[in-house]
Formats: sequence, structure tokens, C-alpha cells
Amino acid sequence: MSGRRFVVLVCACVFTGLAAAASPLDGSWDVTFSTRDGETRQAVVEIAGSEGSWTSLAQAGKEKRDPCVGRPFPLAVASADPARIVLEVAFSKSMAGCKDRTVTGRLDGAGKVEGKLENGKPLRMSRRQAGR
Repeated sequence: MSGRRFVVLVCACVFTGLAAAASPLDGSWDVTFSTRDGETRQAVVEIAGSEGSWTSLAQAGKEKRDPCVGRPFPLAVASADPARIVLEVAFSKSMAGCKDRTVTGRLDGAGKVEGKLENGKPLRMSRRQAGR
């Protein structure tokens, strides 16, 4: 085997192994967070690798006309390190008037994310139950 072929083979194996490594955040998450007014809200987050989506859920009888609620918005995983998770949600790229969000937190031993939004309000993420 020539030296060049060997290098290509080694690189292919390394990159295949890196691609196969799943992020600890991959999957579906139920999110509970507080608004700046202290109201509790829910969202659903889907993550695959370094990207995903965030869908804020409407409260019964409220927010039916809010364009930032009830639709998926793009999410980027800026850091998947269990000790320092950073998620960036690009609301404004999909809908004018919607504010971008940044989530920072950590993955605890129970597989939940404890963190906060950029406004300092608390946020919790837990694995979404199958069938929901």
C-alpha cells in the first residue's frame, strides 16, 4: 500500500469514528423556562449533532397570535460539553420580531439539563418520554 493511500485510509477511519460519536444532547427534550415576567412556559427541543429545533408551546387561551410560539425555530449547539452546554436559538432568522435566545447550563448526573436563558431566568430540560 502506498503512503498516500495509507494516509487517506487512516483519515477516513478517524473521521468516520468522529461522525459516529453521538452528542449527549441528541434526542427530544421537554423544556420548562421562566419568562422575564416570571411566568412558566414550556417548549420542545429536538437535537441531532450540532443542530436542532426549538418549539415554544402555547398556553391554553394565550399566545394564539404570537408568531414566535407554536412553530419550530433553528437551534445550534455551540457547546455539548456536559459541564458547559450552550444552545443558540435563532428566532429572528425565521420570523421578524422574534428575539434570539441563548441557553447555558450543564448536564446533571440524572441526564437533565439545568441552566438559564440569556436574561438569567432558569431553564430545565428533561428527556422527552416516548410517545409524546
